[in-house]
Amino acid sequence: MKETTTHSAVPPGLGGTVLRTLPAIAVAVGLLTTVGWHVAEPVDPDWAVTLTQSGRGILAVGPSLLVLTVVVAAVGTALSGRHVPLGGVFAAAIGLAMLSLRGGSMQVVLAYCGSPQASTRRSLMLSMAIECVLWAALLAVSWIVVESVWRWLWASGAEGTGETRAPKIDKSARNPSPDKSKPSTGWPALAVTTVIALFVIWMTIARTPVATIARGQVIASVAGGLYLGVLAARYFTGINNTRWYVLAVPVVALVGYLLGFLQADLSWAKGALAPYARLATTPSHALARPLPIEYIAVGVAGAIAGLWSGEKIEHVTKQETS
Repeated sequence: MKETTTHSAVPPGLGGTVLRTLPAIAVAVGLLTTVGWHVAEPVDPDWAVTLTQSGRGILAVGPSLLVLTVVVAAVGTALSGRHVPLGGVFAAAIGLAMLSLRGGSMQVVLAYCGSPQASTRRSLMLSMAIECVLWAALLAVSWIVVESVWRWLWASGAEGTGETRAPKIDKSARNPSPDKSKPSTGWPALAVTTVIALFVIWMTIARTPVATIARGQVIASVAGGLYLGVLAARYFTGINNTRWYVLAVPVVALVGYLLGFLQADLSWAKGALAPYARLATTPSHALARPLPIEYIAVGVAGAIAGLWSGEKIEHVTKQETS
């Protein structure tokens, strides 16, 4: 596929891209917070949206929610248009994030399932890690569907125009003379994104290790951490394969629950913090504060937003240096 320089090939930036996805986001939020809530609603309406702790069973919730998310992502791809290949995934992630807000936070999960006992905390962290994998798999399937729908709708019309490309295509993989200054794999992008995201989330997710979980702060922290992580990784690595950046989302989540598992005895709660170790609602680690659905849905949305911003910055930089 030849690439030519056209005005339409100029990335619109984060604001313009999100504006193009607003119809898709509206459909995703509307369907997932109504039909999706009917599917995923826990036995206790005040309970958090989970796949492993809702009291309804994974098989009772998972398949229907998967189908609904895939439909939302496919419709979102069509509504977002040719210029926003990841619009369907972004809309589906926003929809799932809004679905999570209809239920409780990790504070509720800790209150009902937590315990001062380290063994119970470890069991809960293991359950949350498994659930992260399930939510990640759900969005991974949606991603695959989005790629297929985008190619079916737009790829043939975009050939030779240089307007855009499918979300997974790594041009260096087809280039017989790749740029030697760029890494041949995407591992650096994954590593940089993960490290920066973990640091930002860790520093911003709570005022103190024993503070009550503030849901707005948790969501903003996860979104901001992945956004900044992807933005920095794209700038420093120059890797174009989007999958490596988004793959950092489940990695960050699993690291968070791993740290929660390892510190389940709350050995860090000493001195004035010692009484908090006897409370079931005290998070075992700051990075274990988000729910799995919050980590995955909000994280994927933040990562994609970082990719869009990075693409615009890269384009502007090339224009200024050319």
